[in-house]
Amino acid sequence: MSEDKNIKVARLIGLEKKTREARNQDELNFVVANETRQIIDFVNSFLLLKTPKGDFNVKATSDLATVDRTSPLLAFVENIINIKSTLNKKDIQNIETDKISRSIKVKKPKNIPDNILYVPIFSPQKGLQGFLLLTRNEKFNENEIELARHLSVSYGHAYNTFLSDFVIKDFFKKYLTGEKSWKVILAIIFISIIPIRITSTAPVEVVPKDPKLITAPFDGVVKNIVVNNNDDVKAKDLLVLLEDVDLINNFNLARQSLQIAEKELLRSRQFSFSNNEEKARLAELVAQVDLKKAEVASNSDRLNNSKIYTDRNGIAIVDKKNEWQGKPVSVGEKILTIADPKNVEFLVWLPVKDSLIIREQSEVKVFLDINPIKPLKGKLLRASYQPSLSPEEVLSYRVGVSYEGDEPPRIGLRGTAKLYGSRVTLFYYLFRKPITFVRQLVGV
Repeated sequence: MSEDKNIKVARLIGLEKKTREARNQDELNFVVANETRQIIDFVNSFLLLKTPKGDFNVKATSDLATVDRTSPLLAFVENIINIKSTLNKKDIQNIETDKISRSIKVKKPKNIPDNILYVPIFSPQKGLQGFLLLTRNEKFNENEIELARHLSVSYGHAYNTFLSDFVIKDFFKKYLTGEKSWKVILAIIFISIIPIRITSTAPVEVVPKDPKLITAPFDGVVKNIVVNNNDDVKAKDLLVLLEDVDLINNFNLARQSLQIAEKELLRSRQFSFSNNEEKARLAELVAQVDLKKAEVASNSDRLNNSKIYTDRNGIAIVDKKNEWQGKPVSVGEKILTIADPKNVEFLVWLPVKDSLIIREQSEVKVFLDINPIKPLKGKLLRASYQPSLSPEEVLSYRVGVSYEGDEPPRIGLRGTAKLYGSRVTLFYYLFRKPITFVRQLVGV
């Protein structure tokens, strides 16, 4: 047996040991979604388990502590399993995302790799209980498929430990009947009315407050951006140069036309004393000269505006400077931003599912990645009226949060924000999402 094969076998044994040592189903979900990478190389993994309704939901993904139900990627993965297709749900197989997308008639997300290794998970006693989907751009080979077949059986045995035959009527029979049932009921009622504050966490970024947008004054082409990202700039500093070859030519042509018109007007004035026809043309020639002067002034202004200056102090924020050179721009299109580094706020991407927490002037704590131990305080200022996709492609509201402190953090830093809402009962806190789902389902 080769050294590589020995290593593979050792890793396989170690992985199976971890599945047996898992103390609960959450730990097992984490091991299956993340530790499988020791045996089979992949980019992302998605663990889907059977629900009481009989369909399959994503319970864990690789490299993420929580599962976002609003993600288009997760919706696509669940559709692969739950929508009837030509897919054989009993066999381990390599499937192409483009083909399966056409088969289930669901649009393929941009951030999913080209190939998926489809691994069913069978419990010896209870049958099919879930699926493990591994994704990467390269096709999975036969050796990896054989390893996946072995892991499928091992994971099935591991999940059998945590699968329960729980029935709600057994719970009521055990705890809500008999002499002490009223004590249990009172305890449940008491606990359910305990007030608790609604909170939510969301991604956050430090952004400038009231920045100055530097935009294109007319349709043109960017020749060069003089400043670099994070450069200190002062009022009247040159920022952007636009292509001016055509502008110079147009200005020179307009000036030559003006000179010709002025000479024509002068000649006509000289002959108007003895020629009535020339006297009649004077008004027309004067108007023509005025028009040419306006054209010269217009072209002069455009030529002057090809050099864009700043009117305030701050730092320049330039996104992908090298890509701007030679790029056509339309009038009003943003080229860069001038921001005051001492005047900042926080931009929070709050998922739609947590929109209930949006309340003006509510407390917010921000934990930046560079210093997660020391939270920064802020107040919720505003929220967008309509949600949009966040950089992580999660449907979210853009929430503006003020910075309440002395030394402002650097623009561009990221982290996690914790938003505090109003106080509600524990019952409402625990069951607000199920209640919302039921109301949407029955339309009440």
